[in-house]
Amino acid sequence: MRSALTFVALVALFAQPAFAAPISGQAIVSIFFEPANPGESKLDQIAMDVEAGLRLELFVGGLSLSSISIFSFKGPEFQAFELRAGMAIFMRHIGIFAPNIIEVSDDPFWTVSHAVPELPGCPPSCLTGLPLRMFLDDLASPLDLPKMLDPTLNEPLQFRKLISQIGIDLAGLRFSVTLLLANWGTPQSPSFETGLILEAGGLTMGGLEVLAQTYIGARQGWECFGECKPWERFFEGQVVSGFDFQQEKLIVRNLRISGITVGFELVFDFPSVGFSQLAIVARGALLGVLIQQEIVFDYQAIPSFLRWAWTVRWGEALFTLELIDPDGGTLDFSMKRFGLFMDWASITLRNELVLQDPFGLVHLIEIAVGLEPFQFKSQTVFLGGLINGFYTQKVRGEWRFIEHEGWVASGGIETQMRREYLLYVGPFVSLEFR
Repeated sequence: MRSALTFVALVALFAQPAFAAPISGQAIVSIFFEPANPGESKLDQIAMDVEAGLRLELFVGGLSLSSISIFSFKGPEFQAFELRAGMAIFMRHIGIFAPNIIEVSDDPFWTVSHAVPELPGCPPSCLTGLPLRMFLDDLASPLDLPKMLDPTLNEPLQFRKLISQIGIDLAGLRFSVTLLLANWGTPQSPSFETGLILEAGGLTMGGLEVLAQTYIGARQGWECFGECKPWERFFEGQVVSGFDFQQEKLIVRNLRISGITVGFELVFDFPSVGFSQLAIVARGALLGVLIQQEIVFDYQAIPSFLRWAWTVRWGEALFTLELIDPDGGTLDFSMKRFGLFMDWASITLRNELVLQDPFGLVHLIEIAVGLEPFQFKSQTVFLGGLINGFYTQKVRGEWRFIEHEGWVASGGIETQMRREYLLYVGPFVSLEFR
């Protein structure tokens, strides 16, 4: 109750001057109702979660100040402050306060590389090594990951991350330095790790982009905090233990050769200063078909990942076919994806078939309808068959009921079923002002 009152007070404080001052933002209140024992009985106890988020941004001249606050039953769960300034010479500083910090690798599975605090009773770790993407994709409930991370939220808010970037962008040339400071300790015993990302590159008049990056005490990746909701994710890089040289990257994009667009990324790892990975992406059109191939070589110059993709546009429809061999040279293409995307005025259709060993067939059907002031979205997933093996059904409806002189109020409800039982019901209210 205290967190809800605090949130209401903040909205009352900032929303009134927002209409006259250069302040924009959004306030969201979401409630989740979940059966305590789903599928076991008709009458059941209900678990409830309330979440409130407030995002504010103030523009003064060339200066931008913003903040993000998230509250739950436990009180403040996440707080971030950001300062932006400059054009040709720019700077960006972000300070993050949270009870936890989760470092995530930039691999296809978004593997957790480090987490503080760890889940109790899981020696040596539960979160480290977790494929985080499986909790954020279409098959997951928005409550799955928060329920897992709940024990890590018991610590009070403390400083967890500083992202400080200074650079110059002039005549197509860009140079920047990004400092990452992460706190892996506790309120009683903080422990700081530092990372540094040096970046230099440029963009030619023809669109060719060349970029060099050096990672010291950091690697390409991202971090999330709290319950890893979208407002709690930051993609500037992940910090690793020890302030040592980690990676050197050379990235080339939009290199055009005989009608084919080629890009590649060459990665060197330290301290061995040895070649570790070469990723090549080529795109071209043939008879109206857009063909894209991606191949990744490991440190032995052996293919370690292979991806073929074809895209065909016919009127309002877009067809895609994708074959992926995660082992590179075996050519068994254990992952196959077929997609159909159509857009008629206010109706959008997404129909995807994914065949992946050893999980079998996943069929996703998504329909979105936008008829102002109403928005509706339905998502159905089948496992093991085209229209059999029902797994989950998610429905979301939103109604924009007030829109007047720079502010918009909307509300709606989202619900999801998983096989034979109701997973959750979540009403929400949102207020945007600009």
